[in-house]
Amino acid sequence: MSDIRLSQDAEYLLCELYTAYRIRRKNGMTSDKAKLFGGSKAIQTEFIQQWPTNDIDEAARELHRCGMLLCGYGDNSIRNCVLLSNGIVYMEHHFGDKLDQLIQRIAALRAAIFG
Repeated sequence: MSDIRLSQDAEYLLCELYTAYRIRRKNGMTSDKAKLFGGSKAIQTEFIQQWPTNDIDEAARELHRCGMLLCGYGDNSIRNCVLLSNGIVYMEHHFGDKLDQLIQRIAALRAAIFG
């Protein structure tokens, strides 16, 4: 899995979803529920207000193709998605318990994407 290369958009979305997953788990949510995310509109509202939903859709499709998200589609957009074990393992391999590095990476990606 270490040979997987992601676009900055896909990596940013994965980082945001993984962070939310970790927070949910820390707050006592079960793993199966912590992995559930809504569609692109819900993700935009909860996590990335400044990102257009069509960009979220495209990043989610890339993560789906890489086996990191399972996405349900409707009207050519993401209606729901689930963070898969491959996505969690990928993030654990890159960041482990180093949340400060994850936060720094999110900030760097945010700056690159949004200016």
